[in-house]
Amino acid sequence: MKPVWEEKRLGDILVLEYGKPLPPAVRAPTGKYAVYGANGIKNRADRYYYDKPSIIVGRKGSAGEINLTETRFWPLDVTYFVTFDQAKYDLQFLYHLLCLQDLPSLAKGVKPGINRNEVYAKIVRVPPLHEQQRVVAILDEAFAGLATATANAEKNLENAHELFESYLNSLFDQANPMRPFCGSQGNWPKEPHVDDHSARSSAAGSTRTGGRAATTRRIEGSKSLSVGMPLSSPRKGWKWYPLNKLARMESGHTPSRRHPEYWGGDVPWIGIRDAKANHGREIIGTLTNTNALGLRNSSARLLPAQTVCLSRTASVGYVTVMGRPMATSQDFVNWVCSNQLNPYFLMYLFLAQGSEIFKFSSGAVHQTIYFPEAKAFHVCLPPRPAQNEIVSVLDAFRDQSEALQKLYVQRREQLAQLRQAILNKAFAGDLTAPPASGVQEAAE
Repeated sequence: MKPVWEEKRLGDILVLEYGKPLPPAVRAPTGKYAVYGANGIKNRADRYYYDKPSIIVGRKGSAGEINLTETRFWPLDVTYFVTFDQAKYDLQFLYHLLCLQDLPSLAKGVKPGINRNEVYAKIVRVPPLHEQQRVVAILDEAFAGLATATANAEKNLENAHELFESYLNSLFDQANPMRPFCGSQGNWPKEPHVDDHSARSSAAGSTRTGGRAATTRRIEGSKSLSVGMPLSSPRKGWKWYPLNKLARMESGHTPSRRHPEYWGGDVPWIGIRDAKANHGREIIGTLTNTNALGLRNSSARLLPAQTVCLSRTASVGYVTVMGRPMATSQDFVNWVCSNQLNPYFLMYLFLAQGSEIFKFSSGAVHQTIYFPEAKAFHVCLPPRPAQNEIVSVLDAFRDQSEALQKLYVQRREQLAQLRQAILNKAFAGDLTAPPASGVQEAAE
């Protein structure tokens, strides 16, 4: 005979007890007992507050987040912890039941919090204890397979992301013995110089970086970028050159915000958020536009398409290439490339720096790449034909990597949907046996 599932208020099934502040005297990083905050273990302690396994429900902060606890633990005052009649209810069953309730949607206020009376008011269906335990056993078996499949998807996603980064780093790493695209791919002129028409166009105008001259100090990097001429030899087929011999450096500026007439127009204006959203890519549109009036009344510059932009203040290291004429804020240092330098090659060269880009910055509060350092940038690169080929290969490699990442993100989402579907079926009283086929397929 099929067990009867009764409708009940959550408040008739469990109690949400308030957590307590942790006294400093019992806080201990190596303590025996876990200290739970709203989103999991936050600390350890030498004493426990509650001596049975329970469920933590975030009360403030990560309101509505749910975690199972260790046997003895301390719940902080930003949490509720669950108590219940163990003769009637199974802990794991209640955990899954609470996970189905979308408790974060109950959070309210400036600092969102959950009122437990609203949780208590929810109507749920609950079977007898023996049926709860049977459902939990089925879910444990099903979720074990899903956990394996999800872990595999996460690892594959991580590998797909690292695949491109690893290849990018190998191309620009001066310590790497690889010799990509540097043989008979053209020769360097005796002295590269800025002779490209776009670098001299009236739209670009004259250089306006201003300020101090290039620094004379040397800061050597490991990936084809250095402040000053490095002492180390370049990779075979590549050469070190001052970047200002291959591209003209330009600064940016922000038209006055006190003049709304300077804003809203047909001149895209790149800010940090735009560069972050288009990191390592060509940028076509921006969140904010300025106009000819804004340019005339500020030091903002209309720079030509294919100008390379590197964020240099606060959020250091975002790099993008203009897909059309644009202006930038003062948070960027920009390069208008000559015909000796592929702008997308320069973008990839900056992208390959990763966190090493901070080596070229300084500042007590916010890290900044100052203009004297940027003016002294030296880059290591092969002749232009080889640069073009490297860009083509990197573009294709990145496309493949991102296609794989998209596949594994979809896989992860499908597994989450399958888990939710199994939960819904279980708490509708329709799960009579483990959904073996679907879970097995997911785990493979």
